[in-house]
Amino acid sequence: MPIKAKGMLLWVMTFQMVGFCLGRMTREEVISWYPTLHKSILTPPDIVFPIVWSILYVMLAVSGYLLWQHRHQPKARLALVFYVIQVLLNWSWMPLFFYFHWIEASLWCMMSIIILTFIIIIITRKAYKLSSALLIPYFIWLLFAGYLNAVIWMFNTP
Repeated sequence: MPIKAKGMLLWVMTFQMVGFCLGRMTREEVISWYPTLHKSILTPPDIVFPIVWSILYVMLAVSGYLLWQHRHQPKARLALVFYVIQVLLNWSWMPLFFYFHWIEASLWCMMSIIILTFIIIIITRKAYKLSSALLIPYFIWLLFAGYLNAVIWMFNTP
């Protein structure tokens, strides 16, 4: 296997492992409060979330890996700064929401992820087209997830 393919595979495996570990946070005993929340009628069945996030994490990892390959170029370096921040926020969202039950904080976190992802797409759209294109489905899902989070916040906050 070529070095670059190994590097990309390492990124994908890392993202999948982090996703798996974060997914453990949604075990029944941890989130017994979640089914009691008032949610949007557009909330998909629970099984949809791990499937969608597994696919999006592959795309997110490949996008990041492609940027990493150009990290010595100023535009890629700038995009990587935003990328790392949004990934750390992404990985923070689940504990904020499911573990701490901080619905408003998780909504602010989600809004920050959406804004940062949009900035990355804009920065990379010309010079790093594949990296940018891989983020578009993620961005669309983030908008939907942000809507779901906002509805939960509006319907469940006194």
